[in-house]
Amino acid sequence: MTTNDGRPMPATTTRDRAVFLKRWLRRPLSMGSVTPSSQALGRAMARAALAGLPADHVVIELGAGTGSITRALLAAGLPDRLLVPVELDTELHAHLKHAFPSLRLLNGDAARLPELLAAHSVAPVGAVVSGLPLLAMPAPVVEAIVTGAVAVLPPGGALVQFTYGPTSPVPPELLRRLQLDATRGRRVWSNLPPAVVWRFTRRA
Repeated sequence: MTTNDGRPMPATTTRDRAVFLKRWLRRPLSMGSVTPSSQALGRAMARAALAGLPADHVVIELGAGTGSITRALLAAGLPDRLLVPVELDTELHAHLKHAFPSLRLLNGDAARLPELLAAHSVAPVGAVVSGLPLLAMPAPVVEAIVTGAVAVLPPGGALVQFTYGPTSPVPPELLRRLQLDATRGRRVWSNLPPAVVWRFTRRA
């Protein structure tokens, strides 16, 4: 697999899986799954994030983990300079720096996204892609993450989130309050476990 400019795309490695499993064993609820996202799920996330993305707008990736969705976004044609992964876990952040030395990687809390991006002068944002396990998080944390993501998006901007559950990972009341339109994608059966990609668009 290559990037849009022909450079070889780093593949998911045994080291990636080992690092992911190690973190899962320590903090299973924070990881959501015992394995990294599949290539098929990554492609589905990338399609949803890049659809209608304004030129020269940044894509923020929350909970980048070992970089499976990061790779898919780059393979789909997103330039390095327009992808900013955010990872709270310091060990995973160090792993990402080794795997993606050309990216601007932020070590910080997704629940404080507007402040984090402002501190690093990241703008303008066109889409936010989340690999965070929202269904396993406390409601106040989910509200802070989603509210912060919407705050940095322009009208028409999208928050893209996958979930293993049968319903929207963003509660209906929060969707109404933040004026988000929700679109459910197809279930990606080849992922373990099978996942659904949701696209939440900020109304104009």
